[in-house]
Order: sequence, then structure tokens, then C-alpha cells
Amino acid sequence: MVRLFVAIDLPDDIRDQLRVVQDSVRSSRSRLTLVDRESMHITLKFLGEVRGSHLTMITEMLQTIEISPFSLEMGLIGTNSNKAPRIVWAEVNDTGQCRSLAEMIDSALVTLGFEPEKRKFKPHITIARVRQFHESLFEAVAFVASSCSGTIPVSEFILKKSELTSNGPIYTNILTVPLRVRV
Repeated sequence: MVRLFVAIDLPDDIRDQLRVVQDSVRSSRSRLTLVDRESMHITLKFLGEVRGSHLTMITEMLQTIEISPFSLEMGLIGTNSNKAPRIVWAEVNDTGQCRSLAEMIDSALVTLGFEPEKRKFKPHITIARVRQFHESLFEAVAFVASSCSGTIPVSEFILKKSELTSNGPIYTNILTVPLRVRV
């Protein structure tokens, strides 16, 4: 069994900005687990534990997806809840193309027996997981809320393997699918 997800990788300048944000939110009294700089991404679809024998079908199906390259813009830094947050994230402004790509991936994989996504797709970049919440997190996040800016060019998506370890997850790229204009 392999643990898989489909994602968009980030340019180095965005990762560098998010690293500075992590340093700031670390000052709160919440207990946080920071996402490793190289592991930051935008998840399009989480597949979970998959039999290795299904990998070929998954890669073949993902390679049938056709959508033109597009760009995303960085949004505000925030949390997933105003009461008891579990993650600190960077919002990503999407004019619809990222949502369309996620829906195409979801639809393609439903044909292989994967459950369709029930939640509305909201592109974001997880930068920290909240292990123990303290109110001071909101102040730390507010301080850096508008500190990130920039464009995320999207010319490909990636099928990644996630290996959970005691030092955090290790991601390995399995397949890179370039975006291309529909013909």
C-alpha cells in the first residue's frame, strides 16, 4: 500500500515568504508543527492508502487530463477556524482554473473507484498544524496576515507518495503531468 495525493508545487520565492510567516506564528503560545519548506504545496486530491497494483491505472488516468496552464495569486494568511483552528494556512486566490483542475482530477479518479470529494474545494497552502491551540495564535496570524504576495504559475500537477515518519512526512514525486491546451 502507498499513501498518495495530487498536488501543485510552489515556486521558491513563495516558499521563502511562507518560511518567514512560520517564524512569526511560532511566537504564539500554541503548540505548532511547522510544515517543512520543501513539503509546502497545494493539495488537489488526497487519495489515501492505495494498492501498488492500482498505481498504473491512476497514472494513466491522470495523464488524460487536459487543461491550459494558469496562475494563482497568494492570498491572506489565516486559520481554518475562528474558534479552534487545526491548521494555519495561506489562502490562494483562484479565478476558477484551480477548482476546475481539482474537479477534473476528482472525476477521473471516481471512475477508478475513489470517493468523490464532498467538501467544496478551497485551494490553500498548509504552513503549520496546530497541536495545542492558544488564543495568542490569532494575534500572531493577524500580524502576518497580508505579508505574502506573488504569483504561483501552474504548468503541471504532481502525483506524490507520502511516507509518514516520526520526523514528519516524506514526499516523493511519482508522476508529473504537464498542463496542456485541450485539442
